[in-house]
This record gives sequence, C-alpha cells and structure tokens, in this order.
Amino acid sequence: MKRSVVSAAVAVAVSVLVLTGYKPEVFENCTAMNAKYRGGVGVPGAVDVRPGGGTAQYQPLWDRVIYEANTKSDRDKDGIACEQ
Repeated sequence: MKRSVVSAAVAVAVSVLVLTGYKPEVFENCTAMNAKYRGGVGVPGAVDVRPGGGTAQYQPLWDRVIYEANTKSDRDKDGIACEQ
C-alpha cells in the first residue's frame, strides 16, 4: 500500500513537470555534473556500491528526474550518477 502511494505521488510529480515544460539538465560528462553537484545525482533510496568498499566523499543530490536524464553517467548502475 505504502509503495503504491509513493509510486502514484512520483507519477503525479513527473506529470506536472512534463506538462509545465520542465527540462532537466543533461550533463556532458561527470566533470560537468560534479562542477554543479559535487556528490553526483541519485534516485532517492539508492545505495552507493563501491568495489572494495569505501564511501563517497560528498552527499549526492537526490533527484529522480535529473538522474533519469543522466543515467548514462551511472557506470556502476547503483542509482547514483557521478558519485565521488
């Protein structure tokens, strides 16, 4: 039940963004993304996965819309693009 409510809320938020003409920023590469968002961008609830352990130095921005516009930059497919 709780998951379906969250899914519905996300769908409504995305619909509003689409209807208002919002275009998320698409970054050329991780250097460009990290200039604005030092810790990268991730989907809420994503967990940083690093081979050999360790943690990121900076906290990412949690924003599903920006992340989805830049999924090409998430090389390890952990839900966080350009983490550092």
